[in-house]
Amino acid sequence: MRSQNIKMITLPGNSESNGDLRFWEDAKLFPEGIKRCFWISKVPEGATRGNHAHWKETQVLVAVAGRVILEISKPGRNPEIFELNDPKEGLLVPPMHWVVSKFYGNAVLLGLSDMPFSETDYIRDFDYFERQKNISE
Repeated sequence: MRSQNIKMITLPGNSESNGDLRFWEDAKLFPEGIKRCFWISKVPEGATRGNHAHWKETQVLVAVAGRVILEISKPGRNPEIFELNDPKEGLLVPPMHWVVSKFYGNAVLLGLSDMPFSETDYIRDFDYFERQKNISE
């Protein structure tokens, strides 16, 4: 498991009078490339998605439209709150971080992952996740 911290990143791109172009070419964060991308949309105002953690998967989350408030926590620690509301910013979420995403303003959340989907990589029980403190240190 890579040792990384949650952090905001700026996605490279160009801004011109006719719009912005953003792209991903970060081999340092995902040395083997993006293995999966997903997007979440049409979530009712203020509703949450996520509500899980991953054993191994690292993600970069980007609000390509609207606003998403992310509550991210490690086992045994208070959550950190992040706001995504600009498509040039992403949040790097390493493994063993519980993610709760709250959606506002017809938000669309894009996820970029370093692993293909695997149900066995998900932790969906928060109490069980909280008991994993020694594993995530």
